Amino acid sequence: MSRSLRYAVLIPLSILAFYVLFVLPDVDLGWPGGLALIGGAWLVWYLLWATWTASGTSLGEAVAAVSPGEQRAWIGLLFTLAILLYFGLRASQMVGTDGGRAPEATAIGRHIGMMVVAWLVVMQVLARRWRDKVQADERDRAIEARAAGWARGSLVVLVVALAVLFAFTPPDRLAWARPMTLSNMLMAGLIGSCLLEYLVTGLAYWRDRR
Repeated sequence: MSRSLRYAVLIPLSILAFYVLFVLPDVDLGWPGGLALIGGAWLVWYLLWATWTASGTSLGEAVAAVSPGEQRAWIGLLFTLAILLYFGLRASQMVGTDGGRAPEATAIGRHIGMMVVAWLVVMQVLARRWRDKVQADERDRAIEARAAGWARGSLVVLVVALAVLFAFTPPDRLAWARPMTLSNMLMAGLIGSCLLEYLVTGLAYWRDRR
């Protein structure tokens, strides 16, 4: 199949996969159906990425020159961004009318869990490709420590902001602060801190290569 034909097929499929996963209402298909849906979507996106990276020798060489640590960071950033986007679009559906957990929360949580599983599978596949490369050195550890510091700092800011909010806001204005809403806020903050860590890591590697 020619490259132009692959693009003509994969680009619409990629858009359709994004629409089904992130826009359409969740349907509980069970573990087999949900895993097949998410696996198919990520397979389409992977094939599109593989077609793009193979579109030119210079691009393929550039990808090969990126260290395993930087590749882990950018892949982690993409998966974390997808999880955060999905969680942000679905968070309101997880809150029941009484402020507790809505029935839809089970399916939403299952889909997030499947994204994490897909992420782990991708990392395992890439780890086999990197087995002949140096996995980490002093530079990698220094970058990881700096990025972890940024993530930890963002969590501290979140906790302090919530503490100040609840300490100084009149109780009659906290009707929105129901258990599931607070749970979603904390989870969004945790996912956001991971996103920041991967972003800082990737940018640090990118600056070093420049």
